[in-house]
Amino acid sequence: MSKSKAAEARQPEKKIGPFANGIGIAIWLNEVETDDGPKRFRSITLNPRRYQDRTTGEWKDSVSYQPSDLPAILFCLNKAQEYCYETPIPGTSPESATNEGQPF
Repeated sequence: MSKSKAAEARQPEKKIGPFANGIGIAIWLNEVETDDGPKRFRSITLNPRRYQDRTTGEWKDSVSYQPSDLPAILFCLNKAQEYCYETPIPGTSPESATNEGQPF
């Protein structure tokens, strides 16, 4: 990867975790162009559960979770919801933070 590509790599606005087994959440600030001009909104990604392959020793992402992962997932989701509802999107009024679900 070239130096300019690395400099352009997006970073999340906020990270929560990672916790046991790699579980965590990233909150992303996005912008789209609409007929009314640019609109900013947030999206959330839930990091997958990580495990080590016994044959290769490689770390891999799982496509499922175990019941013991639920407390960390719920904690992350609650903290993400709290952040999104209490933190205005940069460049917007505090009242617009409650309209997160409808960016367009």
